[in-house]
Amino acid sequence: MWSSDKITNTLRSEQVILNQKIKKVRGIFLDMSKVETGIPIDPKIFVEKFNKLTLRYLKIYDSLCPQKCEVDSKVNLPDGLEFPFKEIRCLHWLKFPLDELPPDFNPENLIDLRLPYNKIQRVWEAIKDTPWLKWVDLSYSTRLTDLSALSRAFYLRRLNLEGCSILEKLPKEMKNMKSLVFLNLRGCIMLSSLPEKLDLISLKTLILSGCSNFNNFELISENLESLHLDGTAIESLPRTMKSFKKLVLLNLENCKMLEFLPDCLDKLKALEELILSGCFRLQSFPDIKENMENLQILLLDGTSIKELPKMLLHCGNFKDQAVLQQSPRRNSLSMLLRLCLSRNDMICSQQDSISQLYHLKWIDLKYCKNLTSISTLPPNLQCLDAHACYSLQTVGSPLAIMPTQQVPSSFIFTNCEKLDHIAKNEIICYAHNKSHMISSSLNRHKTGFAFEALVATCFPGSEVPAWFSHKASGAVLQPELPGHWNESGFVGIALCAVVSFQDQKVRNNNLMVKCKCQFNNVETSSSYFNCHVGRLSETGDEQCTIKSTHVFIGYTNWLNINKCQEEDGEKRCVPTKALFVWLPQVSASASAAAAASMKTVVVRFADADADAAAAAAADYCSFRRRTKLRSTPTLPQEANFWVVRLTDAAAIFIFSDLF
Repeated sequence: MWSSDKITNTLRSEQVILNQKIKKVRGIFLDMSKVETGIPIDPKIFVEKFNKLTLRYLKIYDSLCPQKCEVDSKVNLPDGLEFPFKEIRCLHWLKFPLDELPPDFNPENLIDLRLPYNKIQRVWEAIKDTPWLKWVDLSYSTRLTDLSALSRAFYLRRLNLEGCSILEKLPKEMKNMKSLVFLNLRGCIMLSSLPEKLDLISLKTLILSGCSNFNNFELISENLESLHLDGTAIESLPRTMKSFKKLVLLNLENCKMLEFLPDCLDKLKALEELILSGCFRLQSFPDIKENMENLQILLLDGTSIKELPKMLLHCGNFKDQAVLQQSPRRNSLSMLLRLCLSRNDMICSQQDSISQLYHLKWIDLKYCKNLTSISTLPPNLQCLDAHACYSLQTVGSPLAIMPTQQVPSSFIFTNCEKLDHIAKNEIICYAHNKSHMISSSLNRHKTGFAFEALVATCFPGSEVPAWFSHKASGAVLQPELPGHWNESGFVGIALCAVVSFQDQKVRNNNLMVKCKCQFNNVETSSSYFNCHVGRLSETGDEQCTIKSTHVFIGYTNWLNINKCQEEDGEKRCVPTKALFVWLPQVSASASAAAAASMKTVVVRFADADADAAAAAAADYCSFRRRTKLRSTPTLPQEANFWVVRLTDAAAIFIFSDLF
């Protein structure tokens, strides 16, 4: 029975009408989003209207809001409910209104029980046999205190108890749930531990996120793959976790009481992701004696670790320490892709041994306030984010070994006010050389897009580098180029913008600098492009203050430049008049939902010419269309303004004979 009107009329009927079609109903599926008023149900209505031997499925749900945000359910049981239906296979009842399921309910054939956002205090009074029960969802049962009713659910595979905020303990009989694969206890804030000597041989996923009173973790499970202990009160992990041979993800984020990691961590051979973000009491990382060849993500941001894993860096200097001497050999973390060390005040320098991490793509060093130097970096690095490393003065020479993979890269040094002149030159030189290598490879193999941002970087500064051949004050540049300029080994274009932020508070991922270019003496679709010059940060969305004027430099290739010479099968001259317009822009990656949920954000020029201002307004309108914000793009009084000033802009056409 699917019709909401037919179901509600049947349940509301005070007079029993013998209807053989209704008597033979096997399933009732009531969508409460289609019910406008409450339905008070007589206790005997199911017994009188439906056949006890026929009814198999009962589902009361809300298709528009699965979490049922309304305070009360529209299905009311003021006098309780009689429900002697032993053939029921699936019982789904969103916001079940009683303290427990009816005592005459026999779950001997029940397979799937889902009662999210209910008012039950226990599932049922007596312990009943549930030989077929596979899935149970009691999430957000905020009055649930007793789970003993499931003591004989020996074949249970999934148990969701998320948000059961006053549940203090789990039944000791849970050790008999040998088929349990998934256990979600997220937000069970009164839970302090699991049952003693709990051995769940089939368990693959255990979620204890946000269990703020959970302080004693002990579990035996040979098949565990994902363990979420983030936000718990644990102080250490047991050595028995070395039996987690199949563990892929270990999430310990914001375990603020965690002080130690077990020395058997390197026994977790399958581990791919280790998250220790926000564990500010954690001061040391255990000695890694064996290879962890599958570890790809290591997040140590917000910790107090004084020394990195000895097998990660063979030598390194840290505040009050000079340690980590190891003989050069195959690195135990050689497959690491992502390393986060941000918000660590103990790290003073990165030594050149980090360059041995051949596969490392991403390093986050944001807010490492005592970091003074960065060494030579890995060859295939795609992103280095050193935002707000206030003490940073020097970077390695070369900054990184030349890449072996042709991938775009981003190097962020915003608010690194102490960077010396040599360090800035090294950053520019590396970005210059890497962009040339990538662009040459793309041109040689005729791959890539028509235009493609290859390398982007930004750092504090107020001057355009001297080697830029075309310069202008403000945000508009109109260079004159010689005829046939692209026939001398053209490989790409370097773009530069000097932007004054005037102590603006912005969100890292919401503002970027872009350049619009058009060759205005050729009317073809190949004569223009947009290029991403740089952004404030590649990671995070926290609010930060940009303190000074910054230099943004981006490199791009333009593979279809030759198409500008072809029209109607005839080869023509390449365009020689160009118009470049630089503008700050709200990131196009911002989702429509995110854009709609925040105040309107508008980028304004403080001192820009009319063309640049018009371009900025047009780009803002385009952003609103992309994010489906249909209101008129005027400037409301409550809007947040990012008042920035493009003081200088520059471009240079790069040719292979320059290298």
